[in-house]
Amino acid sequence: MPSDPDAEILLELNRIGGAIEVRAVSAGDGLEVSFTAPANAAQADIQRLARAKLSYVRSRSGGQGGQPGNDGKGGIVV
Repeated sequence: MPSDPDAEILLELNRIGGAIEVRAVSAGDGLEVSFTAPANAAQADIQRLARAKLSYVRSRSGGQGGQPGNDGKGGIVV
């Protein structure tokens, strides 16, 4: 596995009206995130946001890849 789990990110884009539903999966560890972006968003912006969100979710889950972490309040961080 490469040192950067987000070296390759797979994107699924679905247009819904004036928005795009984005699902991003890190090929390195299988972590998946989703978000909504404006339909006129640039592809580079969507890729940058996907990389940032994957990194954020990974840091919140304690580096456990796709496994949600405990938020200390009885819930889980997804």
